[in-house]
Amino acid sequence: MAEFLNSGNAETFDTENAGVGNCHGYYFKQTADIDLTGVTWEPIGYSRGRYYFAGNYDGDGHTISNATSTGKNDADGFATAGIFGWVAFGSVENLHVKNANFVATGHNEYSYVGGIAGVCYGSSIKNCSVVDSSLESRRDNNNNCAGSIVGYSTGGTFEKCAAENNRVKTMCYGGGFVGEVDDTYGVGNSTLFTNCYVAKCTVISETDDSQGTSFSGGFAGEMTDSTLTLQNCYVYQTALSTAGNAVPQGTGVFAGNLWGGCTIVDTNCYFGACGTTERAGAAAEKSGEEFENGTVAGSLGDAFAQARN
Repeated sequence: MAEFLNSGNAETFDTENAGVGNCHGYYFKQTADIDLTGVTWEPIGYSRGRYYFAGNYDGDGHTISNATSTGKNDADGFATAGIFGWVAFGSVENLHVKNANFVATGHNEYSYVGGIAGVCYGSSIKNCSVVDSSLESRRDNNNNCAGSIVGYSTGGTFEKCAAENNRVKTMCYGGGFVGEVDDTYGVGNSTLFTNCYVAKCTVISETDDSQGTSFSGGFAGEMTDSTLTLQNCYVYQTALSTAGNAVPQGTGVFAGNLWGGCTIVDTNCYFGACGTTERAGAAAEKSGEEFENGTVAGSLGDAFAQARN
């Protein structure tokens, strides 16, 4: 699938003849668990200009495990890594990723890493999880980010997704869920998280570039010109840190940094046992005991019933 899409052969595949191409309107279903031990994974879709994935992928509740990738670079200066590199105007649902090791590096100007996708552009990701994985963006500039689920999102919709026991590392924007949310490009939607959680993750943003920026957040490392809406979400036992010479730098439970008039609207959201309580918004802090004994889950109802297997 990656070879077919990344070669450009899918550019004219569009059931609606809307000019989007790249499997727009097509549906794909995974029929079994996939173990990628010993395989070097090439992300499905990798470029904003031509080779993105615009179809609809249904993992049908199956797991992709032990995926390893150093990402893929395009001619426009983008490096992406994930099961999908670049998803635009499409969807991914019912897919679980376990024990993945994704890294994007090289000379490229932009570097985006996520367990499900490096980039989510005007797309939806539902009923997906990433667990026990390492996500790292190594490009030392202000245009690189990493997150457990997605590295970079503009106009994305996330529902019933879980990030658990992951290590996220970047030289700029790192998030337990998404590295950077940037709705500047006006795809028509503000980014929305519903019934999602981050638990037992480590998020590290570190650079020696004194001209750089370094932010880490429980959900998003940075938000630019966005209204981030969280409904029935929580961050628990997640360590957030920044290091190095970057000015500015900072951490926050839901967003490490807000830029360009950004706001967080959260409803029925909680955090507990995290490394910081900055920028928590209206979210309520809960003790570790309240998370462990079901108090928080009870408050959220069946929000996470299908978050992961």
